[in-house]
Amino acid sequence: MKYSPPGKPGYSRWSQRHKVEESFSVSMVGKGVGYALFMAVLLILVASAVVYLTKLEESIVYWVVNIGSFAILGLASFVTARRARRYGLVYGAAIGASYAIITCLVGAILYPPFIGFGALLKRIGFCVLAGACGGVLGVNN
Repeated sequence: MKYSPPGKPGYSRWSQRHKVEESFSVSMVGKGVGYALFMAVLLILVASAVVYLTKLEESIVYWVVNIGSFAILGLASFVTARRARRYGLVYGAAIGASYAIITCLVGAILYPPFIGFGALLKRIGFCVLAGACGGVLGVNN
């Protein structure tokens, strides 16, 4: 008589409900960057509407978007790493770097003066840090 543990076959542990991704997936990074860009656009729209409808200065939108983008990156990396259940640091860093490069390229195209190489490296560094933190928390939670 053969013993079979409860649960569905093909899962790495019989107690898990979700199948574990075995290798790094670029499509998961794409989805994470998509989540981050979507949430960033929503944040920009909400911040702009608040400034338009109230007597707040426009300079507050710059700070809200910069601080909010790091929170958004952490959240998008958290969700992506939680779904993948592996490689949280790598997924988070890849999402952060991709987000930073995409937003800098879009900013350079829409607003022609480029921010500079030093500012680009600083932005990439902070975005990778925020994404990596979110990814590690997503795997461990």
